[in-house]
Order: sequence, then structure tokens, then C-alpha cells
Amino acid sequence: MRMALALAGFGMLALTVLAFYWVPPAQGFRDPGSARIVLFHVPAAFSCTLAFLAGGFFGWRYLRRRDPMDDLRAAAANEVGMLFGLITLLTGMVFASMQWGKPWHWDPRQTSFLLQLMIYAAYFALRSSVEDDRRRAAVSSGYTVFAALTVPMLVFILPRLPMFQEVSLHPSNVMASKQALDWFYRTGVYLGMITYWALAFVLYRGRIATYQLEARIYELADRVEHQYPHRVGWNLRVPAVAAGANSETPETTARP
Repeated sequence: MRMALALAGFGMLALTVLAFYWVPPAQGFRDPGSARIVLFHVPAAFSCTLAFLAGGFFGWRYLRRRDPMDDLRAAAANEVGMLFGLITLLTGMVFASMQWGKPWHWDPRQTSFLLQLMIYAAYFALRSSVEDDRRRAAVSSGYTVFAALTVPMLVFILPRLPMFQEVSLHPSNVMASKQALDWFYRTGVYLGMITYWALAFVLYRGRIATYQLEARIYELADRVEHQYPHRVGWNLRVPAVAAGANSETPETTARP
């Protein structure tokens, strides 16, 4: 965790220095200098995609195992994916404003990515609308599996259809083509990916820890409210004092 945090901090600093002082302006653009934003835009897009797919995997695993931690992992991964998705969308709008004259053109890439974020925004709305823990986990896990299945279609397949590529202003196959990025830009993009993935890991682990802390707080409040000092909630990895602890009184509990 600490190593990943240090890597993310050092990588972001190095990436900023590279973007402003080492990577040259790209030729063939309306504003050659603004092309440097690709060092932040492309890694954010890859990180967003991987996080959404990870959320779908954990949602699928919850439906199989019914482990509450898988539900928390899915929610944390989707939150990280949404954060990097917003970074991708905003940096793309900055690039579009500098290169194409305005931030939004309803370009197929922009539109499909916005639709992807709206699908995941509905996931968070659905999750917050269900109060029961088990039902929320089941419903949101089922939805996130569906949402993850739309990621390849909206990110990789739909924008690359010939009918959309003909009208798209977005550069295509930037990473796949060796001619699309020179050595300076490719090195910066790879550094950006390492940095963003380290940052995504830190945010993911931190969100899991926050979820667990929130669950413990809610459980303690529930114990106090219902006067069951030894009851353990379904979504906590907190061991009961003894078998049948709910029926025990504080005086009959085991002493250290």
C-alpha cells in the first residue's frame, strides 16, 4: 500500500515534468502543444476500463459465493472506474476544445464513453436506493455484471465500426500503431499507465478500508440501539464471542 502510494506520487510528479519539459509538441495538430494531454488521457481511459471490468468480475463472484466482501470490492472498483472515467472525459473535452474548437462535438467516441459513464451512474443510484444489505448486494451485483458486459461494446467495438470511424474526429488505434506515437509520447503514456494503476490500487484499497470501517460503525450503533452487545452483522468479519452469543448476557461472556 505504501509502496503503491509512493509510486503513484513519484510517477505523477515525473509525468508532469515529462509532459511540460521533455515531450515535444506533436506535429499535424491544430494546437501541437495540447497533444501532450494524451499522457494523462489515455492512461485514465485504460484504468477506467480495467476498473469497470474488475467490478463486473467481483459482482459475478458475489452472485456465486454470496461473500459480502465481493460486493464491497465490486462497489470500490466501480467507484475508482467512475473517477478515472471522469478524468478521461474531462481531459478529452480539453483536447477537443483546443484541437476541434469546442469541448463537445457528439463524436462517436465521446458519446459512447458518456453513455458508459451514465450506465455506471445508474449503478450507484440503484445501489443507494436499496436499504437492505443483502438485497442491495444482490441487485447491484447483478447490475454491475450487465454493466461490465457493455464495456467492450461501448469502448472497443462500437466506436470502431466503419460507419462511425468515417465521421469521428478522434484519433484511432493510438497505442496499436507504431506510427501514431513517437518514442517520447509512447514512453510518457507507459509511465502514465504505471502511475494511474498504482493510484487506482491505492484508491481501491483505501475505499475497501473505508467500507469496512463504515460497516463496523453501523454494526456498533445497531448493537447499542437493540441492546445486543454481542450480535454480529452479516456483512462484518467480526467474530462472535461464542456460539449463540446473541442470547448471552454480558455477565456470561468469556473472559480473557
